[in-house]
Amino acid sequence: MKGRGEAYRRGLEDLPPWWRDLPAVARYPLERSNGVVIGALSVLASMQVLPVIGLFVSLFLLLAVPKHALEVLRDSAHGHRKPPRFGMDLGDRAVFAFLVLLLVFAVVHLALQSFAPAAAATAWRLLMALVLPLVAMSLAIDEQMRRAINPVFWVEVLLRIGLPYLGAVAMVWTSLALGLSGAGWLDRMLPPFFGAMVSMALALWVLFMAAHVCGRLVFQYRDALGFSPEGPEEPERLRLSRDHRLEDEIDALLAAGRQDEAFAALDAELRERAVSATLHRQYRTLLRRRGDRAALLAHGRQWLHQRVLENDARGALALLQECLELDPTLTLPDPADWGPLIEAAERAGLPRLAEAARAARAAAQSGV
Repeated sequence: MKGRGEAYRRGLEDLPPWWRDLPAVARYPLERSNGVVIGALSVLASMQVLPVIGLFVSLFLLLAVPKHALEVLRDSAHGHRKPPRFGMDLGDRAVFAFLVLLLVFAVVHLALQSFAPAAAATAWRLLMALVLPLVAMSLAIDEQMRRAINPVFWVEVLLRIGLPYLGAVAMVWTSLALGLSGAGWLDRMLPPFFGAMVSMALALWVLFMAAHVCGRLVFQYRDALGFSPEGPEEPERLRLSRDHRLEDEIDALLAAGRQDEAFAALDAELRERAVSATLHRQYRTLLRRRGDRAALLAHGRQWLHQRVLENDARGALALLQECLELDPTLTLPDPADWGPLIEAAERAGLPRLAEAARAARAAAQSGV
């Protein structure tokens, strides 16, 4: 069987426009980490009816839901085929900015309904339906509110994408309307705790699907938008590469049950050069199966340095958390990497991870 590098070209052939890939779009919100996030947030939603605790749960959901939706949008725009881990990609500032803009839009709409002709409120709703996806795309990708609310930016994107954007907007709002209406009906019909959990799961499924569609639209029209994806699946960078061919070889060995040979091939390659994130993940999976904690730490230190050099903040933070769980006194081959890692954790709103990193750095500096 031909390897992926020979069997097809990466890009729109294996990540087609969303309207040609509806089954995958519908499955995406339930895959891997997305399914875990939906399950966890749905269980929390069932606790909203509790006194006092329910208030804190509601506040957490108010931040957590748009945060992961924007993370899904960002990862999809960068060409990632796997959902993001919760809280590892987007800074809290973008989430707060999005919530503030939603509040402003709602206040303006209320004012128009109260003091202006009915046509003005209708026009405002249509305008917001058209531009809110653009606002979410901009905040998810560059986290700059000034650009997100710039009408010139809205017009530029609309002109560059054209009718496919209007189709995506129609799909997004139709799905959200149907999904949220269905969620509200389930919440009323089912018992309180169970109803809240099921309705939240349905609402999150629709919301994450809508975010994925918006992200895939950006990825599809990246050339027209002047956007350069940074994901490991970005096609122009990986097509027919050495890493790509090795991925095919490792996949074939693992499918044949030859794990030792796959491990030896990966180990030799990692000792020689920097490799793709996919190969690093395969190597760590094999190390976990072997139960080799020391090797996991050694590899984690190596890969952390590579991710810092590549400015892969999301991946670096996920790996840093894993390494610190293995060894709270983690040392790094280049102590200068601690600074960017701590700053990235603070920007991502992960104070505990930042504090754990500071403690590990201090321990290394003191020689403990």
